[in-house]
Amino acid sequence: MKIINKITIDESPMPAILTIRSYSVTGDPGAMFSLRVINKSGNKYYNFPENTDPAFATPPDPAFETGVVELNVKTIDDSGVYSGFISFPEITGNDGYKLVLLPKGNTELSASFSSEKNYESPEFIRQYSNTAVTFSLLHSNAAVVEPSNVVSTGPNNVMSKGSVKFFSINWDVTLGSSQFVIARQPVESDFEFTVARSTRRTKTTNIDKFELTDITGLSVGMGVSGTDIDSDVTITSINKGYYDETNSTALNPIYKVPNVLGFDLNGNAIITPDKGGTITLSVDAGSQVANRAITFTGKGSNHAKNYKKVEFELSNFVLTIDPVTTTTDAAVSNSTTIPITSTNGIKVADTVLMSGIGVTATAPHVDAVSSGVNVTVSSAQTIENGQTVTFTGSSRSANIKVDVKVLNHGDSQLTLTLNLDNILTVG
Repeated sequence: MKIINKITIDESPMPAILTIRSYSVTGDPGAMFSLRVINKSGNKYYNFPENTDPAFATPPDPAFETGVVELNVKTIDDSGVYSGFISFPEITGNDGYKLVLLPKGNTELSASFSSEKNYESPEFIRQYSNTAVTFSLLHSNAAVVEPSNVVSTGPNNVMSKGSVKFFSINWDVTLGSSQFVIARQPVESDFEFTVARSTRRTKTTNIDKFELTDITGLSVGMGVSGTDIDSDVTITSINKGYYDETNSTALNPIYKVPNVLGFDLNGNAIITPDKGGTITLSVDAGSQVANRAITFTGKGSNHAKNYKKVEFELSNFVLTIDPVTTTTDAAVSNSTTIPITSTNGIKVADTVLMSGIGVTATAPHVDAVSSGVNVTVSSAQTIENGQTVTFTGSSRSANIKVDVKVLNHGDSQLTLTLNLDNILTVG
């Protein structure tokens, strides 16, 4: 009887690209075996292109397919080692692979190697897809026309924590009607994302403390919204486990973490600490009931890092609005009423100023707008017909520029949305 002692392969995580891993099977000369490679995502089998003799047909590209496929029977030579390789194809979603070594003919596995007839690797060799960080923007006013998203793709956090990408975003934002003014300049925390979680049980006391079935990825300072929760409420503290109302005191709060049935990365059932916990709100909620949906809003890189391990830095973050340029369509003689060809984008405000040839040195501001007809300004003007005049301070078009450095693309996809409501006021 011939003996196989072991199979060796690099079991470290693999990137999304096609990755070649060599393996070796050690045993007695003359020992025979076959091999199967099974993927986790679809329970499919590696097609072993080397099974196809190129003298008779073109070997297929490396792939996983439905139906059992195994390596043609191999025999270990006098060196005592058989060496081969597996080409793991490029992927778009996370996957994992197990190897099954099958003795053939008069061959068996050594007792120290496996107590089973066949050997199956105990853990998956994992392959991680690239992750994408999407930068988008949104305004609550439907008249705002947003430009396309910008997507940065890089290695999964498990594979690389140092794959830095630099790029610039240049967004033109327009209005279909009305006008907007700058509320303030944008900052990093204006990029937001939301996380949905559920409450664990009904409570009538300590209603500033919410028990959640999962606190993974939450951070102090996140916004909190949901039924019976006021606006501008935030998380002030997070504790693993559930508040022990019986044994806790104001000076010594106690939180207990129960053990629950879970699964490891290989799908094996295990006992694991509960993912749930207790958050404290900045103000009491009106009520608490079980299975209530709660939405948490994360802001900026620190919250994104805690949630999805996404890290980014911003610089030269600037919002500008374009001036409104139009012409007079009648002569103006010592009057505050200025007839113009278009009033689109012009807002009544002390900060919306008119300038142009013939306009008095102290720029007048806009006191009234008669849509499509004229504007009333704060001081009388004398201006020729057809003269170009410019209004600054309000507009129907804006521009946002920012330089972005993504230091870590995280462990799964994340969309960061620039909240335009914070920086652009419409109407």
